[in-house]
Amino acid sequence: MTVHLAGRELRADPRAAWRALRREVAGMPGALKAWLAFLLVLCLIGAVGALLALPPGWEVLGTSPSFEWGILITAYVFFAITTSGLCLASSLGTVFGIEMFLPLEKRHAVLALLCLITAFGVIALDLHYPVRMVLGAVLSPSPFSPMWWMGVFYGIYLVFLIFEVWSIFAGRWEIHRIACVLSSITAVVAPTTLGAVFAVLGARPFWHGAFTPPAMVTMALLSGTALLGIVFYLVVRLRLAGHERALTLAIPAIRLLVTITLVVAALVVAWQILFGLYGIIPGLADATTAILVGPLAIQFWVLRVGVGLAAPLALLLLPRTRTPRGLFATCCFIFVGILADRVIFVSAGQIVPGTAVAGVVSTPFADYGPTLVEIGIVLGAFGFLGLAYTLVEMYLPMGEHLGHLAGVFLGTSKPARPSAQEVTSPVPVGSPIPPAPRPAPLIDGAGGAS
Repeated sequence: MTVHLAGRELRADPRAAWRALRREVAGMPGALKAWLAFLLVLCLIGAVGALLALPPGWEVLGTSPSFEWGILITAYVFFAITTSGLCLASSLGTVFGIEMFLPLEKRHAVLALLCLITAFGVIALDLHYPVRMVLGAVLSPSPFSPMWWMGVFYGIYLVFLIFEVWSIFAGRWEIHRIACVLSSITAVVAPTTLGAVFAVLGARPFWHGAFTPPAMVTMALLSGTALLGIVFYLVVRLRLAGHERALTLAIPAIRLLVTITLVVAALVVAWQILFGLYGIIPGLADATTAILVGPLAIQFWVLRVGVGLAAPLALLLLPRTRTPRGLFATCCFIFVGILADRVIFVSAGQIVPGTAVAGVVSTPFADYGPTLVEIGIVLGAFGFLGLAYTLVEMYLPMGEHLGHLAGVFLGTSKPARPSAQEVTSPVPVGSPIPPAPRPAPLIDGAGGAS
């Protein structure tokens, strides 16, 4: 019995599959082997953390009655908003037809789906018994609860992304066009609802208010665009499928979008701090003080402001760093800054209880430290995302599809279904020969550094 995957014939016999896997690994470049081994170690650490967390539940977490949401909630929010940001960035090409954003689509769809699956896995471990949540949401709906709506919209979002990814590889362009529009709409609604989960909590002054949902959407767009910048630099550097149009269209498009979104994000952070210092909401000034000069000050000034805002703006403005490598460094800094921003956001809402309902602590600030189990789960989440996307890049045709090139999104034609070799085969690093019939791996030993 054989199985066909991405144009390759695989035998279902376990022994034959094991021999084929060994031959595949033996033929990989050394850099790719090291990268896959590193990701597998992260996944193994995450699996151990998950197994340790499932039987006892919250007892192995560092949370407490005064600090109920820890690093797992932070990771969930980070992956969830990154999913939305990926769709928002790509919608400029898939929905609005702007040509310079068209090469983002296939990779954005895969990344968005993997990020959302990762987010669901993290929140499932934090909830301890997620099956009860799913059954409760279906059998006992709560239409007046933002958290219920968050689950509904992200569940719908997952379905739309699955159809989008399936249709783009199957060549079902009409279904794909509808899925792109629906995914883009849900990419705005879902993070807005996620922001509302925090915004309606009156006992948490730092979260409470109408400003939180739009700020969540802004950070989502910045996070998703930064991830696309990292991925497309690697596409260009390693000369993967579609690297020519990635260099001429995708890289400049991402740089433009990152610049605009980064300026907006800086204004959002500044407005949030000023409002916190000079507002009249009880507890908000204390939470802002904790960010500026308290326990969260190092994370805020070093990671959020220095690494996440100042350094990327400098790299974007300096002429010498307006290169693909400069964009890669910019997006890496932004990615670190966004992760720190989500940690600060979740922590600042709990570090200063505003009322007795929110919790009473013996010191001015509530104390929280993630356990090794929590850290292991988060590392495993990043490992899973990296490993899954690496395998997708290695074994699936990731070049731009003919639906774009034929103008299908403008409704002008209905192109034939493309083959994997028509528009997706990459050129091996340093080789002047025509594209090879088999997609190259994500990391090539000949293209480790420039």
